[in-house]
Amino acid sequence: MVLRIFSALIFTAIGGIIGFSMADKLNESCVICEEIGELFRQTVFFITYRQDDIYAICRKLKSDNELKHLTFLRNLPENYNTGEDFRELWSNAVESQKNLDTEENSLLMHFGCILGKSDAQSQAESISALQKELERIMSIRRENLLKKGRLYRSTGLLFGIMAGILVI
Repeated sequence: MVLRIFSALIFTAIGGIIGFSMADKLNESCVICEEIGELFRQTVFFITYRQDDIYAICRKLKSDNELKHLTFLRNLPENYNTGEDFRELWSNAVESQKNLDTEENSLLMHFGCILGKSDAQSQAESISALQKELERIMSIRRENLLKKGRLYRSTGLLFGIMAGILVI
């Protein structure tokens, strides 16, 4: 009997862990969107006010601790090497981060195509358009977190309790 009660508690805990883990993934999506927004803001500043080139921007973004969830930044080049295509390097770096949703991935790919292609003002305007799209995506992510986060936590615990009752 003690073994069954212990098993029931274990199943309840496992269900809760799974539910909280799924809710945490939704929260991570929100955090990634916020960090992409910060990436856009910093890049606009670097381009318009400091007149930095794309490699200087990459160096600064790589060293920024506020962008720790954007792990693809570690794979960006810091200096120009002859024969390199920055767009391809950017694309490979973005693809290396597996926890990006398709919308964020697409947004970052488009962002990489904008960098260094035109004058500072045109780049800033293009990034501003991307920021508006990101705000739309961010509101969807927050809405999902509010709606589904609690659902996942509750459902995980309930399934765990149900499995525990079945064991008893």
